[in-house]
Amino acid sequence: MKKGQVLVWMIAVSFIVSLLGINSAVFAQEDTVTIGLNVPLSGSYQLQGEDELRSYKLAIDEVNKKGGILGKKVVYVVKDTQTNATVAGDNARELYTVNNAVMVTGGSSSACAISQGEVAGELKRIFMVGLSHSNATTGFVKNPKTGEEYQAVNRYMFRWYNNGHQTAKAMAKTLLDKFGKDAKYFYITADYTWGWSVERSVKRVLEAAGCQTVGSLLVPLGEKSFVPHLLKAKMAKPDVLVIVEFGNDMINCIKQANSMGLHKEMQVTVPLMELYMAKGAGAEYMQGVIASEIWVWQLQDRYPGSKDYVDKFKARYNKYPGSAAASAWVAINQYADAVERAGTFDAKAVIKALEGHRFTLLKDEEYFRDWDHQTVTSCVILEGKAPSEMVNEWDFFNIIGIVPGEGIARTREENPVKWKAEEQF
Repeated sequence: MKKGQVLVWMIAVSFIVSLLGINSAVFAQEDTVTIGLNVPLSGSYQLQGEDELRSYKLAIDEVNKKGGILGKKVVYVVKDTQTNATVAGDNARELYTVNNAVMVTGGSSSACAISQGEVAGELKRIFMVGLSHSNATTGFVKNPKTGEEYQAVNRYMFRWYNNGHQTAKAMAKTLLDKFGKDAKYFYITADYTWGWSVERSVKRVLEAAGCQTVGSLLVPLGEKSFVPHLLKAKMAKPDVLVIVEFGNDMINCIKQANSMGLHKEMQVTVPLMELYMAKGAGAEYMQGVIASEIWVWQLQDRYPGSKDYVDKFKARYNKYPGSAAASAWVAINQYADAVERAGTFDAKAVIKALEGHRFTLLKDEEYFRDWDHQTVTSCVILEGKAPSEMVNEWDFFNIIGIVPGEGIARTREENPVKWKAEEQF
């Protein structure tokens, strides 16, 4: 081929590449590795999904600044779960098989987490769970309507976020100290695996202490009007109204409860709070609410890892991260660390590197248990501030307690997980 023909050929190839939107990264795929980000960018948990995505991007950029993972630049593909378990599972399958993701991560629904975990187990790829609070995510699904139960967790799933059992045990002392052992409780609960397990966990702890359940209602995900359910709670005259709702559903429920004056007749508690739920509801509605979280940005005053994370998040986004974002930060950092320690992206080797691993990232020391892949971590107990006490627009709660993880995690007898034969390695 003559020199002029070579030049024409190179120009033609360049033109075709530009038309197809192909960039130089395509020709360096051996130097990149793909992670799938599967988060709710629509549906009831959209706010949490958006916060997760911000944190995933920040974490991946930080990993790449340090040289990537095993020298490979991390690239990512984003999917919207729509807060729908079926969509989440389908997305995960596409991320693993079409996009060749070595790992998928995301939340913010336990049903979505379990659906993605099933795909990960089938394809033998790693799934790092984002925000997922159901006991089932690292244990067993039990449908309260049918009694059907099966083990949801498999060996390819790992969860940092705490679960309903941990929350119930952590909150018990505060609730019993404030309202006594003969207090009456009413539950308004999201009708899916997360809601079922949280309600069951809180009931179990409080009823064992002598408290009385005077009513409980299951409400479909995405409910707009909680008024009929709140009227039943009002008639039952509980001492404590337990709102086991999340995302926009919690925001709607607590606003409607306040507009009916229920906060003046009974204590409102939300077992699982999240920054963007508080922000969506507003300080007026959060005042006096008792809640818990796995992590809050105010921990920057206690732990260097949280200070580093919050500073980086604020510098990039000019806002504070919630616990959904924190779960994303941990997922990326712990996966990257495990691959580096394993010296390979091979899923089995990475699993072994994660199992039993102790780390200090956002709080004090935490660790992934090797037998159910639940992280043993502390739980933060909160009480809503008066608007006049807030130091900024993100400062909704006082920390009234931090309960160590060891005392609230389920025992092996309480969560008898067993890996399948093909998961033994």
